[in-house]
Amino acid sequence: MKLTTHFVPYEKVELWLKSYKDWKARLEYVQSELSYIPALTRTLQMVAAHSSGRKQETVLRTVIRRIEITEHEIPLLLSRIGLIDYAFSALTPEESLFIRLRYMDKLALSDAMSRLALSRRAYFYLRKRTLHKIYMKVKDRAVLLDLDSSHED
Repeated sequence: MKLTTHFVPYEKVELWLKSYKDWKARLEYVQSELSYIPALTRTLQMVAAHSSGRKQETVLRTVIRRIEITEHEIPLLLSRIGLIDYAFSALTPEESLFIRLRYMDKLALSDAMSRLALSRRAYFYLRKRTLHKIYMKVKDRAVLLDLDSSHED
């Protein structure tokens, strides 16, 4: 496989891989937040009934925020995670192990080289080959991975 035929933004691919675990954690968190919408809506209705029809501002903002999560943030996170998972399907077991050690477990370069039993040169070849494969799988939809989520903390 020739790696130089396409420009590959290796640093950008690494940033996606480093963000992957955070995206998954964020998705789990925002999905759990949604379970509170029915209770918040009831609270909002009760407050409105007891305060001459004025809705309590903080409760209203929370309900709106959680609805925005449903409409915008969750689909974006699902798309990002799905796209990276799709890219992972192109990897060999060695490349998958490299990704897990280096980007999911955040092992230091020297520790990852040691665990993979690779020389420095072989390690960087594996890195380049793996990041190239991932980019080639997602390049047509990479814009989803680069979008800023206005709702991220």
